[in-house]
Amino acid sequence: MLSKLIAITLVSPALVLTACSHPEPLQTATVAPAAASAVPITDQTVIAETVGRATVGSDPLAWANPSTGSAGVIEQVRPGTNSPDGCRDFVTSKQSLEGVTRFNGVACPADGSWKINGSSGLF
Repeated sequence: MLSKLIAITLVSPALVLTACSHPEPLQTATVAPAAASAVPITDQTVIAETVGRATVGSDPLAWANPSTGSAGVIEQVRPGTNSPDGCRDFVTSKQSLEGVTRFNGVACPADGSWKINGSSGLF
């Protein structure tokens, strides 16, 4: 019985090697190159547009930017106090790989979209 086991053990590595050999060249499928990605949207843009869509005095609004992985909550949207007409003051949080931070800012309408005015400390 032991001699049969040894004989099988000695023969089986040769069988495995011959079974794996492939005399013909292997062919692989080609993979199409990845499409050029669009310009990533900044957190400032996402926040400004969210503030612009919000109703002044509205409940907290969540925002998220899939381009950067950042997200947060806009807690307050108020009419701008020291800014040109149509601007809005806001307070938001930002959660990112750097941690959680809180910012005060001003968003104003500009050329059909909303922009953050000045340096709000967002970035």
